[in-house]
Amino acid sequence: MSEDNIGIFKKIRATICHNCPFCKHARENPQSTIGKILHHKLHADHCPMWKAEQEVYGKEI
Repeated sequence: MSEDNIGIFKKIRATICHNCPFCKHARENPQSTIGKILHHKLHADHCPMWKAEQEVYGKEI
């Protein structure tokens, strides 16, 4: 997604998730308990901050 198409509120939500210690740990360690919970479809599909972080910073490979 290009910078022009991303709204300010989406950037704020993405920044909150990107700097959250739990979310950061989950992204760095997806096989940990926290990583499994936050990568679970129930959380990943419904958390507005996690979704915004994925759109702004890019999905994980």
